[in-house]
Amino acid sequence: MGITSGWFAGSAATLLAAALLVACSTDGKPAAQQTSAPTSAASASATTAAALPPPPPRSDEDQVKETIVAYQDAYNTQNWDAYTELLCTAMRAKFVGSVMDSLKKGRHDTGLTQVKAIRPTVTGDTAVAEMDVDNETMGTSTVQLPLKREDGWKICVTR
Repeated sequence: MGITSGWFAGSAATLLAAALLVACSTDGKPAAQQTSAPTSAASASATTAAALPPPPPRSDEDQVKETIVAYQDAYNTQNWDAYTELLCTAMRAKFVGSVMDSLKKGRHDTGLTQVKAIRPTVTGDTAVAEMDVDNETMGTSTVQLPLKREDGWKICVTR
């Protein structure tokens, strides 16, 4: 994740303001170029960014939540390649042919699904995400979805 949107927006505004000041002048002529060491907002911003410590690693719980959101988005947008990439190897092997056709038909028939809350419980290399979900035709329910750490967190229902 790294840079927060607030920091980015503030830096972008500073850079834009600096660019406008350089381009403008009070007498219709370009402003004189600076001959000393650069002290522009851009270099100050770069120095500040370089001095910031790296962000802490994302927790397993945060990574599980990110996987669930990506899974929801892939399903809702019908991006089946992204959807299957979020499945563990054992589950992905089952999502071919008629199973994939049923999934696509189910998505078409039931509409969008929105995850309202995700409560992950991580135990080693496995996790269970309890979620409150709302579907356009099926309404609201609470479901549990198992995940497995396999090159990142993957949805892994193997029954």
